Amino acid sequence: MSTNRISNPKAAAELGEKIYAERYKEAYERDHPGKFVAVDVLNEVAYLGDTPEGVLDSARAAAPNGMFHLIQVGHAGAFRVSYSSYNTKKSSLDWVF
Repeated sequence: MSTNRISNPKAAAELGEKIYAERYKEAYERDHPGKFVAVDVLNEVAYLGDTPEGVLDSARAAAPNGMFHLIQVGHAGAFRVSYSSYNTKKSSLDWVF
């Protein structure tokens, strides 16, 4: 890929999803369910690992200037983020990771 920088995180995520879907998804979902993939959106290389931290460490070691999109194989996202509101005098949101 000739792009040296991606303009924003959303663009990087969209490109990472596209690269994953086109080049890696079929084989990884068959052979590596539940593992984590860091897709370098600058050179379209995917790194596979057991944990998000581990795969990102490996990817950064292999491509120090890379820009990575993290995916958990077979899942809609690498992490689930949600919130809940509760009724108090102050309106509050609790984020759950």
